[in-house]
Amino acid sequence: MQVSTRIVLGAMAFCVAMTGLVLANMFLTMMIGEINRKREEGNLVSYFGFTFPKVLRIFSEYRSSYPSGRLHILTLAAFVVAMTGLVGVAVCLRIIG
Repeated sequence: MQVSTRIVLGAMAFCVAMTGLVLANMFLTMMIGEINRKREEGNLVSYFGFTFPKVLRIFSEYRSSYPSGRLHILTLAAFVVAMTGLVGVAVCLRIIG
Protein backbone atom coordinates (compact mmCIF):
# COMPACT_ATOMS: atom_id res chain seq x y z
CA MET A 1 0.00 0.00 0.00
CA GLN A 2 1.43 3.32 -1.08
CA VAL A 3 0.70 6.56 0.79
CA SER A 4 0.72 9.65 -1.34
CA THR A 5 2.49 12.83 -0.39
CA ARG A 6 -0.81 14.69 -0.56
CA ILE A 7 -2.33 12.50 2.17
CA VAL A 8 0.70 12.91 4.45
CA LEU A 9 0.73 16.69 3.98
CA GLY A 10 -3.02 16.82 4.55
CA ALA A 11 -2.67 14.88 7.80
CA MET A 12 0.13 17.20 8.92
CA ALA A 13 -1.95 20.27 8.04
CA PHE A 14 -4.88 18.81 9.98
CA CYS A 15 -2.64 18.33 13.04
CA VAL A 16 -1.43 21.94 12.74
CA ALA A 17 -5.04 23.16 12.49
CA MET A 18 -6.16 21.20 15.55
CA THR A 19 -3.14 22.37 17.56
CA GLY A 20 -3.93 25.98 16.66
CA LEU A 21 -7.58 25.58 17.66
CA VAL A 22 -6.71 23.97 21.00
CA LEU A 23 -4.20 26.75 21.75
CA ALA A 24 -6.65 29.50 20.72
CA ASN A 25 -9.32 27.99 22.97
CA MET A 26 -6.86 27.69 25.86
CA PHE A 27 -5.72 31.32 25.53
CA LEU A 28 -9.34 32.54 25.26
CA THR A 29 -10.19 30.59 28.41
CA MET A 30 -7.22 32.19 30.15
CA MET A 31 -8.48 35.64 29.10
CA ILE A 32 -11.91 34.87 30.59
CA GLY A 33 -10.21 33.83 33.82
CA GLU A 34 -8.27 37.09 33.96
CA ILE A 35 -11.43 39.12 33.28
CA ASN A 36 -13.41 37.20 35.91
CA ARG A 37 -10.66 37.86 38.46
CA LYS A 38 -11.52 41.59 38.32
CA ARG A 39 -15.31 41.17 38.23
CA GLU A 40 -17.76 40.72 41.08
CA GLU A 41 -19.20 37.29 41.86
CA GLY A 42 -22.60 37.83 40.25
CA ASN A 43 -21.22 39.43 37.08
CA LEU A 44 -18.79 36.81 35.73
CA VAL A 45 -18.22 35.92 32.08
CA SER A 46 -19.34 32.37 31.31
CA TYR A 47 -16.84 29.87 29.95
CA PHE A 48 -19.54 28.30 27.77
CA GLY A 49 -21.37 29.48 24.66
CA PHE A 50 -18.97 31.33 22.37
CA THR A 51 -20.49 33.69 19.84
CA PHE A 52 -18.67 36.29 17.77
CA PRO A 53 -20.06 39.27 19.77
CA LYS A 54 -19.07 37.56 23.02
CA VAL A 55 -15.51 36.96 21.78
CA LEU A 56 -15.26 40.62 20.71
CA ARG A 57 -16.47 41.68 24.15
CA ILE A 58 -13.89 39.42 25.83
CA PHE A 59 -11.08 40.85 23.68
CA SER A 60 -12.22 44.42 24.34
CA GLU A 61 -12.54 43.97 28.08
CA TYR A 62 -9.24 42.12 28.33
CA ARG A 63 -7.40 44.86 26.43
CA SER A 64 -8.92 47.60 28.60
CA SER A 65 -8.26 45.71 31.86
CA TYR A 66 -4.77 44.51 30.94
CA PRO A 67 -3.19 47.01 28.51
CA SER A 68 0.21 45.28 28.69
CA GLY A 69 -1.29 41.76 28.51
CA ARG A 70 -0.46 39.55 25.55
CA LEU A 71 -3.07 36.82 25.71
CA HIS A 72 -5.17 38.47 22.99
CA ILE A 73 -2.15 38.46 20.64
CA LEU A 74 -1.42 34.80 21.41
CA THR A 75 -5.08 33.92 20.81
CA LEU A 76 -5.11 35.62 17.42
CA ALA A 77 -1.79 34.04 16.44
CA ALA A 78 -3.05 30.56 17.36
CA PHE A 79 -6.24 31.20 15.36
CA VAL A 80 -4.19 32.25 12.32
CA VAL A 81 -2.15 29.04 12.63
CA ALA A 82 -5.39 27.04 12.79
CA MET A 83 -6.85 28.73 9.71
CA THR A 84 -3.60 28.21 7.81
CA GLY A 85 -3.73 24.52 8.67
CA LEU A 86 -7.36 24.30 7.52
CA VAL A 87 -6.49 25.95 4.21
CA GLY A 88 -3.69 23.39 3.85
CA VAL A 89 -6.20 20.58 4.43
CA ALA A 90 -8.57 22.07 1.85
CA VAL A 91 -5.74 22.27 -0.70
CA CYS A 92 -4.69 18.67 -0.03
CA LEU A 93 -8.27 17.49 -0.43
CA ARG A 94 -8.50 19.53 -3.63
CA ILE A 95 -11.38 21.59 -2.32
CA ILE A 96 -9.51 24.77 -3.22
CA GLY A 97 -6.45 25.41 -5.35
